[in-house]
Amino acid sequence: MGNCYTLDSNIHKNISFSDLINLTQSLPNASEYYDNDYYTWDYWNYTDFSSPCYSNFCPFLSRAGPPFLATASALALLSNLAAGVALAMYPRVWGDPPRRALACQLTLSTAIFAALLPFFTVGISQGWVFGIKFCQLAYMLWHSSLFAQGLLVANSTASTLWDKQGPWSSGVATALWLVALFLAIPAAMLSEVLGNTHRSCVLKTNNLSPLSVAHVTICLAIFILLPVMLGLAKVALKWCWSSWAPRVSLAWVFFLLWTPYTVALLLDFLQNTQLLMPTCAFREGLNFFLGVSQGLGVLHCCLGPLLLLGAGLCQRV
Repeated sequence: MGNCYTLDSNIHKNISFSDLINLTQSLPNASEYYDNDYYTWDYWNYTDFSSPCYSNFCPFLSRAGPPFLATASALALLSNLAAGVALAMYPRVWGDPPRRALACQLTLSTAIFAALLPFFTVGISQGWVFGIKFCQLAYMLWHSSLFAQGLLVANSTASTLWDKQGPWSSGVATALWLVALFLAIPAAMLSEVLGNTHRSCVLKTNNLSPLSVAHVTICLAIFILLPVMLGLAKVALKWCWSSWAPRVSLAWVFFLLWTPYTVALLLDFLQNTQLLMPTCAFREGLNFFLGVSQGLGVLHCCLGPLLLLGAGLCQRV
């Protein structure tokens, strides 16, 4: 989570502290980016030593990350289990078949996402011990479940354009999941396992490579542009007194939870590709914003099933 990576001891042995002082003093505005008390920095920049800014987010993540993810994982397990049992035992509570199909698919996407949380919890607290292949698979499943949920919610919002049974046929549902899986390929290819003693499974978007640009663009399109376009369509059609308008439901909480992280991801991408030239204070704030907003997004796997369950119970009453 976030933008944090600490150098291993073997790298410290190969680079002396005096070498870092000489190197940073030779950089432009080195006094602005350097602090004599620290020689750790954001992992995106450790290879070129361009901005050795100390980040308070890294120790904060090591303390708060594992308990937060463990708690979120346990709550997500319980909420998804409750929603799954309710869908299996009382399917008619959720209305017609299209609505039930949507509820089942949303629960499936949150369950896949929640199932990966224990691995990232262990990775932050004890180091990534599951190998590079599983790191890539984990990020692929992580993002494909997110993209699938975004596409499902957007499709449900616009479903009144077509026949009610049409959008939720098995063919369209399968197509949405396949598209989500395809869109998650850049995330899988960008994931790496870094470090020696305390290895970390990270997603590197710190360059202008086609994969990085594609991943950031996909996140922007699904988490920001797609809901904005549907919202504008709803406003415009209501303004024109049209009988049709996109349906906004509780499932839109998903977009609300992941929009801040997408904004932070864009800012982080711009600063790491040096399209922004921020100060250390900006980097520090962005690191916290990126990590906290990602934690906020993680809560969707807990809140989503509970909202579905609550909506079903309210309709039953």
